[in-house]
Amino acid sequence: MFKRLKGFFKKITFMRYINAIIKARQSVWKFNKLEKYYSARAKTLGVVCGVSDIAAGLKKNLENRGIFPNPKERGKLRIFYVGANLPQDESGFLQGLRLFGEVIIFKNEDGGYGLAGSHADQRSPSIRKVIESNNRVLLEQVKKAHSEGKIDIFLGQMWADVLDVETLGEIQKMGIPTVNISMDDKLADLWGSYLGRRMGSVGLVGGLDLVLTTTEVVCEWYTVEGCPAIYWPLASDQNIFYPRKEKKYDVVFVGSNYGLRGKLVEAIIAAGINITAFGPGWPNGPIGAEKSAEVFGEAKIILGTGTIGYNDDVFTIKLRDFDAPMAGALYITHRNPDLLRLYKEGEEIECYLTFDECIKKIKFYLTHPEALTKIATAGFLRARQDHTWEKRLENTFRLIGVLS
Repeated sequence: MFKRLKGFFKKITFMRYINAIIKARQSVWKFNKLEKYYSARAKTLGVVCGVSDIAAGLKKNLENRGIFPNPKERGKLRIFYVGANLPQDESGFLQGLRLFGEVIIFKNEDGGYGLAGSHADQRSPSIRKVIESNNRVLLEQVKKAHSEGKIDIFLGQMWADVLDVETLGEIQKMGIPTVNISMDDKLADLWGSYLGRRMGSVGLVGGLDLVLTTTEVVCEWYTVEGCPAIYWPLASDQNIFYPRKEKKYDVVFVGSNYGLRGKLVEAIIAAGINITAFGPGWPNGPIGAEKSAEVFGEAKIILGTGTIGYNDDVFTIKLRDFDAPMAGALYITHRNPDLLRLYKEGEEIECYLTFDECIKKIKFYLTHPEALTKIATAGFLRARQDHTWEKRLENTFRLIGVLS
């Protein structure tokens, strides 16, 4: 009965809107509560999260397991990788990874990319079968690859929702450092539990040596949970995203049409601005990594949205935060404090908080091409200098001790 009522209300636009607001406020409340809890725990435990402290803690943890990495030259590593989103990974990450050596990519039981059932409903009767399948297939593939030549590092985008932490423990027993990339740590639900089982990336910390998180504040949280973590913004590939000679588009948005995105694009169109949107839910439909790079390179301005989930005031790092400047466009996105540690607002990128501010700035730069070019060029140079996958991965592999 409850499920039928819930389904009925979801069909009503106003009720969907109210539901979204309630979920957004709940998410913020939960995150703030977590922040207070972990801050107090960190203070009690004397947790320090400086890079040198993380490196020392990681080295000690590896040595305690009898792992003393033998640094190899660039191009000589053997890397086992568990992905999550193939189009996203093919937009530069996998290319960057292959610069450092051979990459063995995990395939699930059905031959698909990444773990089966990612973010599956934990209430489903079949969830245990999905988890057991992932456990078995992953161990089989790691053991086979390791027998063919030592794996230097195990890297993935994984969640405890669909993988047992004990499986990663078995990989650690093979003498392989295990590392997880976590991109959605601002979603409070990923720090929760279901029927006594920890969810998200934190549910795997017992089988991890290091977490790479795109949310700086949670580095402390992971350390409290017993696993070192470093702030790891995403990046881009300068060989894929670069400026094209012809600028066909005034403003471009690439991404799914949901939440405030549709309303923002509608407001921009209503203001008389020529904006072209690509992705699921837009008339132009989705485009692949190669076409995205082409479109970005042909845009004068690229629109970004930094919001997460149902929220309109909680922001996280996005891939386009690096692909857009790398493509040589003026990038305008939400005023995300984390992003402004990486770029200078008004000099390398532009930011907004309201629709009106966004529209006003877009209009200004479209009518002042010299100012547009100045910021776009500065953002491009910053991305090339500091935010390539090559540089991000090199620093990480050196920290772990597998790269000479």
